[in-house]
Amino acid sequence: MQKSIWYFIFGLILVLVSTPLAYSAVGIIYAETNLTGEYVPILNGFIHSFMLIGTLIFSVGLIKLIKISKA
Repeated sequence: MQKSIWYFIFGLILVLVSTPLAYSAVGIIYAETNLTGEYVPILNGFIHSFMLIGTLIFSVGLIKLIKISKA
């Protein structure tokens, strides 16, 4: 039960913090690159990737929590 709640909470936090995390990830990965016209699409890709990962972790925690409560 304890581990499923951690998955649940971590997934939710990752979805909520995906935008600032994406800003820093783009800044780290593309530090010395001129992204004049491509900054927004790359940033949106990173944001959606982090949100997808957070949603998957959240759903794993939710499914484990439901399985434990039924047993």
